Amino acid sequence: MLMIAPFSGWFYLVYTYCGMTDVLDGIIARSLQTESHMGARLDSIADMVLFIVVFYKLGPMLWLSVARWVWYAGAIIALIRITAYIIGTLRFRQFASLHLISNKVTGLVLFFVPYLILIMEIKTVLIGLIMIATLSSLEELFCEIKAKQFNPNIRSYFELVENKRLQ
Repeated sequence: MLMIAPFSGWFYLVYTYCGMTDVLDGIIARSLQTESHMGARLDSIADMVLFIVVFYKLGPMLWLSVARWVWYAGAIIALIRITAYIIGTLRFRQFASLHLISNKVTGLVLFFVPYLILIMEIKTVLIGLIMIATLSSLEELFCEIKAKQFNPNIRSYFELVENKRLQ
């Protein structure tokens, strides 16, 4: 991806391949019953690497065409998410990224941004992404603060609260 021109045919081909393999590896692991904590961690790391590479490629092109408030919002979201990771890591003595439904939705929307900006106004796409990413980052932060023990597979803050009530 680093050597491919952004928004070119090759970019979309490789980007689509990366997204498909990200989804398929989880499906295959579940169907073969070979899921593992290490696999989940590697998947989270791979997602972050893909995000960083795509941001590195598209960021400079979007810098001039996107309003500053979008960048500020992105920085605030990143700060919330980093804070959640730090809190979780300190509390549970391991990297603590959660597989919340809201994180999966955010990842899905984020993945489709390069496609959506081809057919929609970029401002509309980014406002939707910012709203979803803000909510999922806050949910992850609240879960990291509230959880008594680390469970990367918790689905939502509501599930965490409900499980605590039942204990």
